[in-house]
Amino acid sequence: MSEVSLISTHNPEAIPYEEKLIASPYDVQIWIDYIDSVETALDPLRETVRKKKGHNDQAFKETIETLSLSRVILYERALRLLPGSYKLWRAYLTVLMEGFKSRDESYYFKVKTQQQGNPAASANSISPKYTSGNFAILRSAFERSLHGAAETKVRVMRRYVVFDPAEKEEFSDLLHSLSRHGEAASVLAECVDDPAFISPKGSSTHDLWIRLCDLCSRHPIETKGHVDFEGIVRAGLDERSGAYDGKFKEMEGTLWCKLADFYTRSGDFERARGVYEEGLEKVGRVKDFGTVFDAYSRFEENCLEAKVAMGEDSDDSDDDSDDGEGGAGGVEMTDELKELLNIQQGKDGNDVELALARAEYLMERRPLLLNGVLLRQNPHNVGEWMKRRDLFLNMEGDAGGHLPAIKALEDGVKTVEGRKAVNGFPSDIWIALANLYEENEDIEGARRTYGRVCTGREYNFSDLDDLAKCYCSWVEMELRMEDWEGAMDAARESVAVPADYGFQGQQRAGGNKKKGGQVQRGLHRSIRLWNLYLDLEESLGTFESTKSAYLKCVELGVSTPQVVLNYAAFLEEHKYFEEAFAAFEKGLGLFYFPQKHAKPIWVKYLERFHERYKGTKVERSRELYERCLEKCPPDDISEFMMQYAKFEEDYGLAKRALSVYERCAVAVPEEEKLKAYQLYIAKTEAFYGATRTRTIYEAAIAACADADSAKLCLQYSDLEKSLGEIDRARAALKYGAQLCDPAREPVYWTRWHDFEVSFGNEETFRDMLRIKRSVQAAFSTVNYNAEQMDGQVKNLTDAEAVAMIEREEGLAEGEGGSRVSGFVKSGASTPAATGKRKAGEMGANNDIAALERQAQKIREAQKQGDEPEAGEGGDEEIDIDDL
Repeated sequence: MSEVSLISTHNPEAIPYEEKLIASPYDVQIWIDYIDSVETALDPLRETVRKKKGHNDQAFKETIETLSLSRVILYERALRLLPGSYKLWRAYLTVLMEGFKSRDESYYFKVKTQQQGNPAASANSISPKYTSGNFAILRSAFERSLHGAAETKVRVMRRYVVFDPAEKEEFSDLLHSLSRHGEAASVLAECVDDPAFISPKGSSTHDLWIRLCDLCSRHPIETKGHVDFEGIVRAGLDERSGAYDGKFKEMEGTLWCKLADFYTRSGDFERARGVYEEGLEKVGRVKDFGTVFDAYSRFEENCLEAKVAMGEDSDDSDDDSDDGEGGAGGVEMTDELKELLNIQQGKDGNDVELALARAEYLMERRPLLLNGVLLRQNPHNVGEWMKRRDLFLNMEGDAGGHLPAIKALEDGVKTVEGRKAVNGFPSDIWIALANLYEENEDIEGARRTYGRVCTGREYNFSDLDDLAKCYCSWVEMELRMEDWEGAMDAARESVAVPADYGFQGQQRAGGNKKKGGQVQRGLHRSIRLWNLYLDLEESLGTFESTKSAYLKCVELGVSTPQVVLNYAAFLEEHKYFEEAFAAFEKGLGLFYFPQKHAKPIWVKYLERFHERYKGTKVERSRELYERCLEKCPPDDISEFMMQYAKFEEDYGLAKRALSVYERCAVAVPEEEKLKAYQLYIAKTEAFYGATRTRTIYEAAIAACADADSAKLCLQYSDLEKSLGEIDRARAALKYGAQLCDPAREPVYWTRWHDFEVSFGNEETFRDMLRIKRSVQAAFSTVNYNAEQMDGQVKNLTDAEAVAMIEREEGLAEGEGGSRVSGFVKSGASTPAATGKRKAGEMGANNDIAALERQAQKIREAQKQGDEPEAGEGGDEEIDIDDL
């Protein structure tokens, strides 16, 4: 067919229907009857085809195709005029579907007969012709039938999601695009509530929650009847709810703001304020608090601006200058919302003033609200509870003052647990609470507070010192109120020993046993409370009561060295000297050497005893000193030794005093030995003369460190020089020379040089130079080995070092020489090792005759060993005056 006519000539009823359509083109029934007439004409032709399957009359086929095409044309014409007719569209789509199926089957039958059962060839032949052609026409028809028919789309999708629930998200998007927000929210809520729902778009449950919140908050009026948005949000924020998602904790503030925005856009501003207030009271993070507070403040500012603007425009009802924006919380200011804002607005402008007061009050409460967030993060933060008290005290009006501060601290003592308290102590809250009552001139309230925590033990402290602080604060309050008896009663109660408390044998400090495991049961052992109680007894009590209190403190083993000293001073003040000394003895029974706390008791005990008896009880004083020195640590012994020696000098014997000085020099640490020996030498010289100090010098040189021994050698040499004993002075210098490195101790060698210039001769001077050179070589060798030693170099032993020095000086055996005077034998220690000889060696040669014999042997050995060999010059002449 090259050309298709709009009016089929094969339908005898076509002309009458066309005439009817000219008169009534929008009559659906006429179009349906017209199309049925075509069907009536087609039915006998189809029957003929079915009966005669081999009928191949071309004209007959063209008649069927012409009638079929005319039917399609009639549907198209009708639908152009009546695109919203459900009957026409349904009938048209049914015809297309039947035609698609019938042509598909006939074509497949034909191909099958020709291809002898080749399915692949059949499929390839069918696909281009029908799948890409007729099926596209069918799809186009369906799309045209749905275009512009929103309700049809919704109904089709609603039925489809029953078959495929995964398309609910797509269905929600469709509803949202059609501005059917309530239904869209309902479908999204179903997706969120279904734990088995999987989004084809990859959206998580959290994402669906956010989309639902956004949809409901932006369209509150449309969604209010379909979903319970407030219930959904609260379920998402409640950790106990099954709908709770841990991710919502990260956006808690945002959800509160969306709920408030929901009521704001609904025009329920008071409900929105309530939501903001509730959000500020429940958020647990500072970030969320900032989000809610900022939104709340903008809401109040916008309300205030809107009310001010409406007040200015109240006289001009026709003013249309308002652009509709700037509403509360960023919501468009519709006439309805403006009317809600204008409720109860009087002529005097009270409504504007109320909005302004609300905004100011909100800003004023910000620190308090933020403090609440921090307390929700950690309710056991003592510092934040104290800060909350200060905030209430600084607030003006009925919301601030003592009563709200008292209520806040009452909440604090009920919330804070002793073992979890941070940034302070639980006792701080109780004491602050009592102080608030006191500042509010409610003394009885303060006493009741202390009674609750101290006597009633209403709070279980984890630390004994917290309860002790509360008792101390109670006593101090009673003292401020000048209730002396009340203060004493509270102090006595604090240190009262429980009835079931028992001792087990002789106990020392901290050794008493207590029954029960509660912290409060050990309160009577609190040093803080005992110090307070003893101070009160000394100030307000009698002598007997104070003495009894001190004895009880010592008996319990809770006294400190200061308590012992105070007890003794108290007894001395009342002229009970022997009892004071007995108090010192009790204290030493609790604190004894080597404890460091024993020293102040011993110092004060000896001092007070000497002041009392001076030299009248020498033996008793000596006994005290001996007891003190028996176990005194070496670091503290010098102080007591000096006192002991001074006592013997003043009231005893010089021999005993020197004996004490000698004991001191032996017992003190090594770094104090030089001073101790110098003092011993000075005292000995003062009492018995210089000659008695020689043995002390020898012992001191042997006991002290090398550097100190060298100093003593110089002093010893000066002593012998002052006595005219030049050889003895030179021997001391020679002994000390082996301890001093010439490179590091030039002063020593300068002193010896000056000595030889003044009292020596050429031989002694040469001897000094030889010793200096040998000592310098010895120290240099040792230092060299220490610096250059590595994995392949071995350090020299003492014997090897001595042998090397002998070889360098030409004094080894077999070379005809003896040793230079002033050095020890090879079997003895060298400067590199101990740096000095034994004390006994020096003492054995102490007499002058022995020294002279030794000097004579040294001279002979030098003469034999220093003779020049053949071909070598002799020793240079040394002029002492030139040096």
